[in-house]
Amino acid sequence: MGFTRLKNALKEIGGSKKDEQQVLKPDNELNVQEDQNDQAPKQSNEQPLFQATQENQSTESEVPPLNVSSQKSVSTIAADIFSAPILNTEPPSNFERVGHPQQPIGCKFRSNDQPIQTNNFSNNLTLDDQTCPVWTLPYSLWLSRDPGQDVGLAFNHTDNVQKVYGPDPNSNPAQFYFNPPKIKSFVISGEGFGQNTKLELENHNKMSITGKMVMNSNQSVTIPLVQGMGFVTAIYTNVKPVLASQVGVQEFRKVGSMGNNVTKYTAKLFNQVVWSLYVVGTNELTLRDPNHIIGDKEGSTIQICRGDSQFYDESAGAYQNSVTLKGSVNADKCQYQFEYAMEGISKLGKGIVWCLPHHQEELIPDIKNTFTNLKLDSTTNGVMQAYSTNSLIMEETLPVDIGFEPWASFAKTPNYSSEVKDLIKMAASIEVNDDVFNMANLDSMYGSGKILDKYAYIAYVCKFILKDDKLTAIILPKVKSAIEMFAKNEQKLPLVYDTTWKGLRSSAEPGADFGNSNYNDHHFHYGYHIHAIALIAKIDSDWLKSNSNLVLNYSNALLRDVANPQADEFFPQFRSFDWYHGHSFAHGIFPSGDGKNEESSSEDYHFAYGMKLFASVVGDINMEHRANLMLAIMRRSMNMYMLYSDDNKIQPPNFIKNKVSGILFENKIDFTTFFGRGTIADEFIHGIHMLPITPISSFIRKEQFVKEEWEQKLGKIVDRIPDGWKGILMLNRALYDPKAAWNWFARDDWNPNLIDNGMSRTWSLAFIAGIGGAP
Repeated sequence: MGFTRLKNALKEIGGSKKDEQQVLKPDNELNVQEDQNDQAPKQSNEQPLFQATQENQSTESEVPPLNVSSQKSVSTIAADIFSAPILNTEPPSNFERVGHPQQPIGCKFRSNDQPIQTNNFSNNLTLDDQTCPVWTLPYSLWLSRDPGQDVGLAFNHTDNVQKVYGPDPNSNPAQFYFNPPKIKSFVISGEGFGQNTKLELENHNKMSITGKMVMNSNQSVTIPLVQGMGFVTAIYTNVKPVLASQVGVQEFRKVGSMGNNVTKYTAKLFNQVVWSLYVVGTNELTLRDPNHIIGDKEGSTIQICRGDSQFYDESAGAYQNSVTLKGSVNADKCQYQFEYAMEGISKLGKGIVWCLPHHQEELIPDIKNTFTNLKLDSTTNGVMQAYSTNSLIMEETLPVDIGFEPWASFAKTPNYSSEVKDLIKMAASIEVNDDVFNMANLDSMYGSGKILDKYAYIAYVCKFILKDDKLTAIILPKVKSAIEMFAKNEQKLPLVYDTTWKGLRSSAEPGADFGNSNYNDHHFHYGYHIHAIALIAKIDSDWLKSNSNLVLNYSNALLRDVANPQADEFFPQFRSFDWYHGHSFAHGIFPSGDGKNEESSSEDYHFAYGMKLFASVVGDINMEHRANLMLAIMRRSMNMYMLYSDDNKIQPPNFIKNKVSGILFENKIDFTTFFGRGTIADEFIHGIHMLPITPISSFIRKEQFVKEEWEQKLGKIVDRIPDGWKGILMLNRALYDPKAAWNWFARDDWNPNLIDNGMSRTWSLAFIAGIGGAP
């Protein structure tokens, strides 16, 4: 959202807030703990959906039957819901084929490579000079080319005590916090590395990528980058290892053999942080000087991790190089899996995988039982835990009962009395007369999508709630015609198919339409279109396939661009949704010192909700499963990382009183938006996490949270808000106090200037009455 000052705002390393401060940890305060007081749980006899050992990994799209003891009945299990892309065909021909002016940096283009990701954790390494960090978590890594220092891939981990709060570090709540960037605990380098050494990228996948520091065709160091990886692993080929440290090594010692041709060393840096180093092979490491550990011969694999633990010892020698996403559904339960492909050999035959808090809550018992008692702070997502496994398997309960109709968690009885319907009809009778086609023909996929969604909801209300054929006949053709304009690609700024990054993007300049042409916000923009199409198709399902599948083909192209379950030749896998973080990232191909970001949690889940409804109309059960799963995961993750109830245990105590994150980056959280804070106070920041209000809103935004946010923040400012943000806040109020919201929307002195241009009074009244707000 908001492109003004975007480039300067996003590439923030070196900015005034964080000029490479080396905020070091106090002496003897290590954050990696092997908690001796924590007793490992007993082994469970319950078999998981997926086998966690490498030898028993399922192949192709085969998924074993689900075994969930809590299920009342067992139904037929669908195949892996991620097993195939939406389509394998070319995008519709009415989208012109063009190359992108910004080429990916350092990427190898091979016939079997997936399309290069644009909104992914690894994306910074494909942009600019490749020196902005990426966060695999718990580690951050970046290309180091600083003059006079060792060239290589640097990495670090930061603790909570190093977080920097501002602008007043003593305020509660603080406006922002960030983790000090680019502290070079280690730099993976090699003898002979210099400015001519290149970072190449290959094996492009959603949750992993392989970096290779290349001197020449025969000499290189390969570093797999995998989300949640337990070790930073460097595979040396015809290069003598050099491990540089700008922090400096205070103590270095050889521990000895761990078996399996693995030798262990420990290094205590001058910031008093202990790291374990493992050498696979015969290379002998020595401390040449406080800033360099070197090997005595070419070759070998070196693995480094924060802390010292027998679990590291027993996992050393094995490392992750890619991840396969799998999932299977039984009734309202879904187990989904990160299946890690392993290389090398360890004592346990397993690696170490780090989990975020939302993973920890939903791990199946057999995976929970592999907890190592190792913990590390993440950058913005609380305390991570490490598990000894080659597979993470989580289970979620899906929102299968939430559909098109108004819904709220407190399940009030709908009231569509004749008086209520008369008021809704009065509002609809005015709004159906608007010029939808020209209102929607904007130079913005985002702005036009909001207009289409607004009037699609009016049509839905006229058809299914008012059951008024006359009003439906007025508004329905208008919305259909406006959507068909986009399906024909005849709007002011047509979409193009980008043959470079492989996606459907705006033909606008990067600075227009919120950066759509550089892949910003695609799920926000296209989510409105998909949701609008689903509403109209609910009224007339034949419309999708009329005119040679015009709207159906358009819909599939948008869905493939954002949420393809598998990469195909034309689109990547899940461009926006980050399955490891549990939500999407809106930030596209702009380098960013703080990593990817998202400022609108609500428009994130609005896309998934639109996909869910669309899938239900067209009968694509696996797409509906995926959308439901995304929503279930977002409900958990967003209430940890973005929406803060008073009892939130994830975010710092001096940040929770903000109630919402504002902009959540990989490396910081800033209580603001890209387009300002608000006309009166902070209404933009809160409102951007609300809009649009739909039946799925109450599923994500829990009643207690909405009440707290209103009483602590919004109720104090709402009466002074002079514009459409007031309507957003008032409709959101219905999620805990629908009667108060009804009274505001139903009053006689109605002012249409107080609702957002993507809102209608028709839908607002229908929604509130549908969740029990009408008298």
